[in-house]
Amino acid sequence: MSDAESKGVRTVPIDAVQGNPLFEKAVSAIGLEETTTRWLCVSVLNTIGTTPQKLTPDELGNLLPEVDRRLRKLVQEAQADAAMKRLYRVLFEQAGPV
Repeated sequence: MSDAESKGVRTVPIDAVQGNPLFEKAVSAIGLEETTTRWLCVSVLNTIGTTPQKLTPDELGNLLPEVDRRLRKLVQEAQADAAMKRLYRVLFEQAGPV
């Protein structure tokens, strides 16, 4: 969102942001404190100009490395590994049976 587009848009607390079912599953799968997880996910989505309401499986897949990188700055390696494993599972479940 450019500066011109963001003028007049009210600031909404991150924990009040509701996303589509995929976003909500991703937040839940990470399994950390919800407000922090939402903040992390929304900030990553902002890097490609999408929103929690518009997140697609392709976008989530493309953003996993950045989520992983940021997550490892917040938590210990074992926690990050477990969270990313759960997040990858959410993405693979979107593909359905092969």
